[in-house]
Amino acid sequence: MANPDERLIPLESKTKLTKRGLLGYLDLINVYINKSLAWIAGISLLLMVFVVVANAVSREVYKPFIGTTELVGWLAAIALAFGLGFTQLQQGYVEIDALVEHFSPLLQRIIKSIMLFVSACFFFMVSWKMVSYAINVAENGNVSETMKIPFYPLIYLVALGFAGLTLALFVDFVKEVVGRAGDE
Repeated sequence: MANPDERLIPLESKTKLTKRGLLGYLDLINVYINKSLAWIAGISLLLMVFVVVANAVSREVYKPFIGTTELVGWLAAIALAFGLGFTQLQQGYVEIDALVEHFSPLLQRIIKSIMLFVSACFFFMVSWKMVSYAINVAENGNVSETMKIPFYPLIYLVALGFAGLTLALFVDFVKEVVGRAGDE
């Protein structure tokens, strides 16, 4: 497998970018959005470690923080959701193609295109429903159990993570249909 960074569109190459057209711009937006979300996911993981270690130390020295479990759970949700699109960019998901690999290349592309489209539609609906759920939670005034903090912003963030995955799947679908899936 080639270096994953080779498929990314470099910023300094403006001439290549203009030759790529609309698909190139779409891919550029996809890469930067999902890389940014992945950075935030990494920061969330580091914050989780910091909170758990700080809580363990404070438990021994004085008393533990209140709401550590909630905070770590929220950070885990952000880390998971924000890592989804970047994992799709890196083709990091398991593909079970034992049956499909015996088909002709054209049929394989058709099946892959259908799967990418269906997946993009599904995760678009997940993201949409998460937004409507966040609106409902905000209107009801729901707060977390221990810390009494409104948690609807977290639901919006999870929806954003699923939107990043939707974008990555849609761009892969367009590349597959156009026939440029392996060009990058």
